[in-house]
Amino acid sequence: MNQGRQPAMCQDETRILGMQVKYYLIALAICVIGMAFGFVGKGMIFAIPLLLIISHGLTKIGDAIPIWKDWVGGGVTLTMFAGAILVKFIPETAMETIKNFYVVDDFLVFTIGNLLICSIMGMNRKVLAKAAVGFLPTVLAGVVCAYLFGGLVGALLGYGFWDAILYISQPIMGGGMGAGAIPISKIYASAGIKDAEAYLSMLVAAVVLGNIISIILAAVLNKLGELRPGLTGNGQLVTSANPAVQSAQSAPTAAAAEPVNLTAESIGMILVWIGAFIILGNLARKVVPVNIHPYAWMIIFACAAKILNLFPEKFAQTAKAYLPKYVALAMPPIMLGVGLFYTDIEQFVASISNPVFVLICLATVIGAVLGAGLFGRLFKFNFVESSMAAGLCMANMGGSGDLAVLSAGKRMVLMPFAQISSRLGGAIVMIVAGAMLSLLR
Repeated sequence: MNQGRQPAMCQDETRILGMQVKYYLIALAICVIGMAFGFVGKGMIFAIPLLLIISHGLTKIGDAIPIWKDWVGGGVTLTMFAGAILVKFIPETAMETIKNFYVVDDFLVFTIGNLLICSIMGMNRKVLAKAAVGFLPTVLAGVVCAYLFGGLVGALLGYGFWDAILYISQPIMGGGMGAGAIPISKIYASAGIKDAEAYLSMLVAAVVLGNIISIILAAVLNKLGELRPGLTGNGQLVTSANPAVQSAQSAPTAAAAEPVNLTAESIGMILVWIGAFIILGNLARKVVPVNIHPYAWMIIFACAAKILNLFPEKFAQTAKAYLPKYVALAMPPIMLGVGLFYTDIEQFVASISNPVFVLICLATVIGAVLGAGLFGRLFKFNFVESSMAAGLCMANMGGSGDLAVLSAGKRMVLMPFAQISSRLGGAIVMIVAGAMLSLLR
């Protein structure tokens, strides 16, 4: 009986998107020929197969490279780097098609919505309430340590304490490009010394390199958790030593014990509520006179609904069962898009050629990891999860960076806390940037 099963297992190991390699290569050849001869249209019917066929093949390769798969993030990072290189070779018409689907049609936003809402709804509500209390202070501790580590290394290497913080540490911790480097450059330009464009050219390199370091350290933290199980909750932020977790885990619900059968209706229900929460987030951004990102509002509404127990447990279990299937399908295309549209490979290579710059970036991200990880222990947070969600997800490039970090660290369930870091934590960094600039005038 075992001998009969072995060939099936071998076939499964060499399949991509459920296809044997020979069928995958035929589909890939059709897509490549279509791109080369301009047979690709502008709709999502063309973008989806292009993203799927290219990204899943790259992810399969990255997950098979021995050292790369364990320490550098595997298929996730390989797909991202490959995307940054492929942008030079993919025809303009195909790039426009992919960009329209990925950026204009908000495939990235849709994926973040899936991760946020399903992650929150799949969490134990008692654990969620306990974790939220100490999370923002943990984020701030990570920011402070990141500034101190970056500034001290900058001072030791002759870059300057304040210059290292202003031009390297602060943009790294600022929440990405659109919500971080760009507004920070405008804040700096208000000093009247240089224009925003001149500052931005310095800040972008730090953001990109900080994001890459964060992804790599996420894979390292995941490996640390495997080697030292006492430092990780395997995706759970709050340690099992916490009374709230013990009480929650000791009383499983009847719905949780039942196997979840994903049907067309149940998936439709999940998609409807994902859209509803996205709409609520955008509505709150326009109506409420407080500058909070729509993602942050989504988190607030979803957490409130979960803590107040507004949805039946069956809905929560359906969301929990749906999420890993969506992640398995959508994450490779997402990471390919991060490489194509958000990673400048030439700028990255130029940045890493300056060892002082690299060391300050590395010190900044390590400071964020240690500050968030160690301070989080005060709130009974697991070191690996606290370092990743409150530290690395502050040091990456915002939404797309959160996806890359948590995927490389195999902790996608932490997405709600990652978004708190990127959005609310990033907003706090903007305030700090203005205050620090006024002190240096």
